[in-house]
Amino acid sequence: MGVTDCVIIFVEVDNMIRTQVSLDPHEYAIAKMEAQSLGIPVAEFVRRAVREALPPHGQGAWMKYAGFVETGDPRSSQTIDEIVYGQKD
Repeated sequence: MGVTDCVIIFVEVDNMIRTQVSLDPHEYAIAKMEAQSLGIPVAEFVRRAVREALPPHGQGAWMKYAGFVETGDPRSSQTIDEIVYGQKD
């Protein structure tokens, strides 16, 4: 048996929509420094920032705040209206 040469080609499909975002020089400098500290391109830093600001996929906007506040009360889920809206008068 002989040796067979193989070439493996991976094709990545770019399914992203391109957009343009304008930042002032100060915002860009800070974003670039943060991206460099994370070892990622500025574009990925911006994508992550946008993802963080959006509600979780398929969820209501309020879901990004789920678990954000801790009351220390183990029964707080039973009195959520009072926690969110305050005590009833």
